[in-house]
Amino acid sequence: MPDHVGMPQKVTVATYNVHHCAGLDDRVDVERVAGVVVATGAGIVGFQELDELLERSGRTHQACLLAERMGRAVDFFPTLERAGGRYGLGLATIEGAEAHLERLPRRGAEEPRGAIVAQVGDLWVIVTHLSRDRFSRASQTRALASIATSLEGPVVLMGDLNQGPRSLEPLREAGLDGDGTTHRTMNGWRARHIDHVLAGGGARVTRSWTIPSDASDHVPLVAEVSLP
Repeated sequence: MPDHVGMPQKVTVATYNVHHCAGLDDRVDVERVAGVVVATGAGIVGFQELDELLERSGRTHQACLLAERMGRAVDFFPTLERAGGRYGLGLATIEGAEAHLERLPRRGAEEPRGAIVAQVGDLWVIVTHLSRDRFSRASQTRALASIATSLEGPVVLMGDLNQGPRSLEPLREAGLDGDGTTHRTMNGWRARHIDHVLAGGGARVTRSWTIPSDASDHVPLVAEVSLP
């Protein structure tokens, strides 16, 4: 197998909707979330629902606090501004990444959605959080498929897609897939598999698992990805 410049032949990634770092006890605790992320062992982590300067989370910069506690870069990409603050997506990497935010389609005045598109070594990483509205979510899923197919080389797409594995056909048609394992990625009675890690472009998810935690209303989904 040829050497993969800048990346190992396998990488561990994770996606985590942190619910503005509010746990099942309703207590906002960034340090608790950081501990859960460290426990995943992932070198690349995608976040959803990070806060910046919002009252509900103490007017803090959660991405900066997570970076301090985890000892790695965390890039923050806001998707929504409100009440003097912002919230949105984040990407944590050990060595940093070239990244930007691409807006996804939406209907009317619903919440804006986006996708981080980043290059980490020779690996493309897409991090997103899709709409609860099924019509918007369908168009956003197709947009993600288009983004993924426009990238040359191995790709990992991860995030809270707000839909189960059966609804991901546009992504599978774009060559992205998981390992076929179904996980409960939400805590409580609503537990469903709506967070996903998919790979394509020569990359492949070889196994996936979750980390039990009450630090959010979701649990982290972790995956081992083999690279070409």
